[in-house]
Amino acid sequence: MTTIQPSINTTVLKSLLHNGIVHRALALAVATILLIAIHHPTWVPYAVSLYAIWNAAAVTLNAVKAAAANAR
Repeated sequence: MTTIQPSINTTVLKSLLHNGIVHRALALAVATILLIAIHHPTWVPYAVSLYAIWNAAAVTLNAVKAAAANAR
């Protein structure tokens, strides 16, 4: 039997951390846990929606910055 080894390298991980993707995902996880802990699970979809908007805006801004840097 063959074991599957993770193929993520440190460059990709550093890039994800630098772009804030990991931070935004952790913020969503904390918000979800907090909302469930304070007995407001119906607010979780709103948190997910805000996360999706926040993530889309951040990814778009990072793409614009990368494109501008490559254009120079």
